[in-house]
Amino acid sequence: MKIEVHDGNFFYAKKKRDVAPFIYGTDINFTLEPGHIMAILGPNGAGKTTLLKCITGLHDWKKGTTLVDGQPINKWSQKELWKHIGYVPQAHKMVFGFSIEELVVMGRAPYISSLAQPKKEDYEAAHKALEEVGILHLAKKSCNHVSGGELQLALIARTLVSNPKVLILDEPESHLDIQKQVIILQTLKRLAKEHNISCIINTHYPNHAFYLADQVLMIAKEKKAVCGTVAETMTESRMREYFNIELRKILYDQDDYVFETMIPTELATQREAVECRFNDFDHV
Repeated sequence: MKIEVHDGNFFYAKKKRDVAPFIYGTDINFTLEPGHIMAILGPNGAGKTTLLKCITGLHDWKKGTTLVDGQPINKWSQKELWKHIGYVPQAHKMVFGFSIEELVVMGRAPYISSLAQPKKEDYEAAHKALEEVGILHLAKKSCNHVSGGELQLALIARTLVSNPKVLILDEPESHLDIQKQVIILQTLKRLAKEHNISCIINTHYPNHAFYLADQVLMIAKEKKAVCGTVAETMTESRMREYFNIELRKILYDQDDYVFETMIPTELATQREAVECRFNDFDHV
């Protein structure tokens, strides 16, 4: 399933009769092909979450439109749309005592009538989705008694039970330790490749965009929205312009792997200090 945005822009009204300026410095335009991943990069306050809500139709664009397989999103029925698009918000601890299994079964809503109860096949689909993300063993545990990473995986599983063609995620790796971040990233990359699911992900981490993305959309207040391949979009000069910080892009080869990363120059250590550390290590 192909998803496109044509000339999209949005604003929040400041007052009842006062229209605020558009959030994005230029209109948003992109096309995401099936099985590809797009990372949205931008500083805090750039409107990344708002952008995802506009893409999915949770907010109405003030200008432009989202197309799903060539058809404007407002032409789709809500039930049909959410069979094809999965939206994963930022994970928060649940205030109600749902089990992981119950949380995931909620994702079957587009297939269940409003007065019906989930059936055996709905729970089977939930278990299959939990197995897909590697947490089937947590099915009966309360959402309040799992880690943030496990809850995030459960939210991803909740979208998978409707067999979506597009998966849209709002900072799925935030507030997680490094190991859980890697699990989330590997899961998303595998889902895109094995199931031909298109993914759009908001992230604060340039390194994650290097690992995941086929294309990058970069936004910032009063800046032109730029979309393109990782190599052409995530340059040192553009990252400096959009994030107001000096970064160095580093490529490192080891065996059959290439590591691509960006490091803030302010975090660099003077050569003499590093040499002293190595000298101290040699004497241990």
